[in-house]
Amino acid sequence: MSTGQKVIERYVEIMNELDIDALGEIFADDVVVRLPFAPDPVPKVTEGKEAVLALYGGFPHLVGPLGFHDLVISPLATEGEFVAEYRSDTTMLATGQPYRNAYISTFTVRDGKLAAFAEFFDPLVFLQAQGATVAPPA
Repeated sequence: MSTGQKVIERYVEIMNELDIDALGEIFADDVVVRLPFAPDPVPKVTEGKEAVLALYGGFPHLVGPLGFHDLVISPLATEGEFVAEYRSDTTMLATGQPYRNAYISTFTVRDGKLAAFAEFFDPLVFLQAQGATVAPPA
C-alpha cells in the first residue's frame, strides 16, 4: 500500500471518529477542499488548512461519526493522485434521520499530506436527512 493510500485511509478513520483535531496532522498547509454538489450554505471550495479545519469543525454538530465503509482506493496515472469510492452510514443530529450516501472523491497526496480533496455525493440524500422534502415534478 502506498503512502498516499495510507493517508486516505487515515482520513477515513478520522472522519469515522470525527476527530477534527487529528485532521490537522494530515492536511497540507495549502490544502484545497472542493464540495461541488454541496447544498447552500456549504462552500463549494475551501482553501488553506485553517479554513478547512473551521469547515470540518462544524461536522460534529451536524452528524454522528460518518460510518464510512466499503472504501475502494484506486491510484491514478499521476503520482499522488487517487480516486476513492465509499459509503456513509450515520445520523443527522438535528433530525435523528439516517444519513446514508455514496461518494466518489479525488485525492491529491503530496509529501505524506492531503493537499487536495474533492468529494462528490448526492445532495438530495443530504437534504432529505436534514428533513427536507424532495419530490419529483408532477
